[in-house]
Amino acid sequence: MSSRILLLVILVFVHILTARAEGQLDQAFNLLEQTKTGKEELANARTQKIPIELGRVSKTDITATRALKGDHFEYVFLTRVIVDQEKGTVFQALDLAHELVHATHETSNPFDPTLDAASYVKHGIEGEGGEAEAIRKECAVGKELVDSKSTLQITAEAAQLIKVRCQFVWESESNPSRWTQSFYFLGHYYREFMKNVLDLNVSESAKQDWLSKIDRKAPIFSSAVAHKPYPVALLEEYVSITHDVCNRAHSSALSRSIASLSLLKQRCSSVGIEINP
Repeated sequence: MSSRILLLVILVFVHILTARAEGQLDQAFNLLEQTKTGKEELANARTQKIPIELGRVSKTDITATRALKGDHFEYVFLTRVIVDQEKGTVFQALDLAHELVHATHETSNPFDPTLDAASYVKHGIEGEGGEAEAIRKECAVGKELVDSKSTLQITAEAAQLIKVRCQFVWESESNPSRWTQSFYFLGHYYREFMKNVLDLNVSESAKQDWLSKIDRKAPIFSSAVAHKPYPVALLEEYVSITHDVCNRAHSSALSRSIASLSLLKQRCSSVGIEINP
């Protein structure tokens, strides 16, 4: 077989796989449309014109770009939802419901010089559009699929897997303190998280506030991207973003756009970076 024919065969094969994957995603959309919660989230996404694509892992991807507005810079955030192309239709629908909660809520500016690590992690878990709300909505869709006539379109095995995935959510969401605390179960990540907190250049009282929330119990909820409990993943994310904004703060153009340079210095100092623009 010539290389030209081989390339043509590969292209045809890729086209078939892509069409099949897109067809499966359409089925996930249809499942969501049959649930009250999913239908509302899809309507919000359409109103906000949020792109939904297939990819290697389900996530909400937010890209920040700086745009010059008059004599100062502002951040413009572009949001898109990516759905795991390897998952089955039912779990693509659940993932999509989860990610749309993140995507359809107003994005806070992660480059805000006043943003501290504790606020970032707490909002990422407990805030509007955070992980607690996303998982609750995801499992609301799951319950509606299991309880409704849609069960005719999902297998008994899929229904059972939804129950296993969401049973704790259904049992604990009515107890706010138990529900919130469950996101801070760290298991064997406890020591790693504690070290990361102690390494932060913040007040002792702030550190104690952190340490009073975390728990050694086995994690129940973890980031699909970082494969770590949410507090660990979000703190690492905060440190990474802060390193980025502090390194770029040496640019005079960016420095002029910072509303309060002293606050930025505090944020940078908290992760061990000193800036002198």
